[in-house]
Amino acid sequence: MPRLSTAVVIGFSLGLLLGALPTPALAGPPSEQLASQIDRVLAVLGDPAFKGDDHGGTRRQAVRRVTDQLIDWNEMGRRTLGAHWQTLPDGERTAFVTLFSELLNRAYLRNLDRYDGEKIVVTGDAMDGDRALVQARVVGRDGHGGMPLDFAMVRDGEHWRVWDIRMQGMSMVGGYKAQFARLLQSEPYDTVMRRLRERVEALQP
Repeated sequence: MPRLSTAVVIGFSLGLLLGALPTPALAGPPSEQLASQIDRVLAVLGDPAFKGDDHGGTRRQAVRRVTDQLIDWNEMGRRTLGAHWQTLPDGERTAFVTLFSELLNRAYLRNLDRYDGEKIVVTGDAMDGDRALVQARVVGRDGHGGMPLDFAMVRDGEHWRVWDIRMQGMSMVGGYKAQFARLLQSEPYDTVMRRLRERVEALQP
């Protein structure tokens, strides 16, 4: 598999998660649940009905319907805003999570358009109460490669949901947190939200 940048691999990994099919409530280790979701995604990507550039929009629309079952957007939003999250009323928190999740959906689902048989192989997990870190690696369709990455997950009932993807010392949520922290140091929150909304509107669904 050609060498991919950390950002591309994280984007591809998030795209796979956003593309997973809904599953019933599952008991068991978070690694098993994540592996099951990824298998379902790969089955969809292999379906001829979703292949080709002509079906890109349809594919993205289909996977968007199940996003909320797979990603803990509230946890991701809370971690992204850091201490500033505590200063917001519930309504503004909800508005931020809605816009932020829309941004990630529109930006990262396009990574699935470049899917070429890669797989994410789950190798294990480390649990600490309702938190878990699932270890995995990305391999090419020929089975070669093995770029490691970790999925930070949180328990929600019998489901485990992803709130961060980490690779080679890079955290997806950490990267966004640093960006928002810089913006909020120089601009009021309303301005940052306006810029976020403009960014989302500039991306095709």
